[in-house]
Amino acid sequence: MKRFTLVVVALAAVTASAQYTNSYGYSFNNPISASVNSMFWDRMNSRLVYRVMLKKRGYTDAQLGQMTTAQMLEVLGGSKQAVEASKALPAPTASRFKPAKKRLLVPSLAAAMTKDPEQQAALKTLFEAGLTAYETEAAKEGLANDLAGAMTFFIGIGWMVSHDGQEPDEDGVTLLARQLQQALETPELKKVPDADKQQFYELMVSLGTWLLATWQQAEETKDAQLRATAKEAARAIITGYLKVEPSQVRIGPAGLEFVK
Repeated sequence: MKRFTLVVVALAAVTASAQYTNSYGYSFNNPISASVNSMFWDRMNSRLVYRVMLKKRGYTDAQLGQMTTAQMLEVLGGSKQAVEASKALPAPTASRFKPAKKRLLVPSLAAAMTKDPEQQAALKTLFEAGLTAYETEAAKEGLANDLAGAMTFFIGIGWMVSHDGQEPDEDGVTLLARQLQQALETPELKKVPDADKQQFYELMVSLGTWLLATWQQAEETKDAQLRATAKEAARAIITGYLKVEPSQVRIGPAGLEFVK
């Protein structure tokens, strides 16, 4: 596969042809993207997944309102126990979709990123390989055909690349996915057609796959320029979705955490 600076091109393609803008001013070219981003940011700070788990243990809203995230996690027994407890949560429905018999976004995404037919074919092969590998692992975690899992993958890769390849906490990644499932469990998202959800899902996994491949290529070839380009794209991912600089957040034992 030819080396080309598709990191910047891809993010430009996502925003340049955008028709939808969320309440934070970030634009997307998929109708579900704007609403998902707003739901994510509006509800993630509520620590909803921890509240749901602790309410099952009898804690009241008043008690939970006085607890820090660290205290909630301590009551749950730590990150590994929290991950296990999250498996008993009600199965989400809003973030999931019934997939079509074929990919819905991959061909048009590749076409938006480059006009070169050979490069388009290479991108489609990369995206399909990434989606297939991701789906195998996602199924093991109960995240098959789920927007929360795809968003977690996308954000996780962006965070890792922006932090020079530092891998996020394994339990924290799982908890981030559960946090997102709860945050996205809204009446509005339940009404979104499966096709729109699938396109957004393919966008998240495909761009995450491609960013990871670009980073790995930069590391293997010791290409400082490509490495810097990948890091800048990763920063754009974090600031675009979380509205904060990468240095201000981490994926730690409690999931998505803000760093002072």
